[in-house]
Amino acid sequence: MFWMDVFDEMKRMQREINRMFGNLLSRPSFITPMSLTGMGWREPLIDLFEDEDSVTLRAELPGVNKEDIKLNVTDDSLEIKVQRKKETRTETATGQRMERNYEGFYRYLQLPCKVIPEKATATYNNGILEVKIPKVEKTKRGVEVKVQ
Repeated sequence: MFWMDVFDEMKRMQREINRMFGNLLSRPSFITPMSLTGMGWREPLIDLFEDEDSVTLRAELPGVNKEDIKLNVTDDSLEIKVQRKKETRTETATGQRMERNYEGFYRYLQLPCKVIPEKATATYNNGILEVKIPKVEKTKRGVEVKVQ
């Protein structure tokens, strides 16, 4: 039985590693972890709640306009992307200087259950984004049959 315990522990560790790192392979190819850190991208803090009917996510996105928030919801994942572009223009006696800075937030996460993406709703108020997504209704696995 010792070997079974070892394999069970290895499986548990693998699940924990997968949970910690998310599903990195399913992230879109236009953003890599290296480009996120190089351009001033941050990962927003989130709270994820699940009840009988829905999954609710709250993310802290301070200082952004709601028009800059892009959400992508699939049947089992949620992606939040916020890109802010800041331009600074200064004129001196010798010429002009213009600087552009891109920064924002990015977060991709696997949802704990299957959801209905078409019915997702999102609100943004005082720096908090709240996304509510209804769960897929569970189907009954069987029917009880009375024995006669």
